[in-house]
Amino acid sequence: MADGRNGRNLSAEVYETLSERIRTWLYPPGHRLTEEELCNEFGMSRSPIREALNMLVEAGLVDKAERKGYRVRKIDLQELQDLYDTRLVLELAVIERICERGISSGLLRQLRKRWKELRDALPAMAHEAALEDEHFHEALAAEAGNRVMQRILKEIDRSIHFVRLSDITDPERLRKTCSDHLEILDALEKHDLQRAKELTRENILWGKEKVANALKEALVRSYGMV
Repeated sequence: MADGRNGRNLSAEVYETLSERIRTWLYPPGHRLTEEELCNEFGMSRSPIREALNMLVEAGLVDKAERKGYRVRKIDLQELQDLYDTRLVLELAVIERICERGISSGLLRQLRKRWKELRDALPAMAHEAALEDEHFHEALAAEAGNRVMQRILKEIDRSIHFVRLSDITDPERLRKTCSDHLEILDALEKHDLQRAKELTRENILWGKEKVANALKEALVRSYGMV
């Protein structure tokens, strides 16, 4: 290519763009992806586009059917609930590791400062809550020092991002999310495993309870239904 990028890099760029569109529901379940349209959009040959599509299939984001091409995979309620159950197991393990190892003072200060800012600026900062919630939990996963858990949790976060967008919205939920996170940090600083796990479990299960409604809202938005 003229810009020096190889086919693998081009495929990765297309994959990241398309996966983001899928995970944010810009491309809803059932949306058809064609090589020809994508080649025209990205100005690329079929080879990197086809590789990107196959990467999406491997990631479980797209289905490929013989003579029917590629379509965004449909996601069901049970799968989302399973993701939350898996997330709960992993995040409780993260909490255990941090309580054993301790949490760095730098991360503690950083996260406390940010969540106090969010709490004090409500409701003005409400639009940042979903991404900040992801950052909080992923920062703790990184602190736990297990890269496999960190990677899996990040993938789960990407899959349930739309639930967070629907869940962390009303003033009561926003305020509680802020206070919960600050209390989790207090418990981790004190190595209070029981309290930290209790707060984490409550925080995650609250989100799980909102899955059905979030899925319905996302489908309505995506398909333009009323």
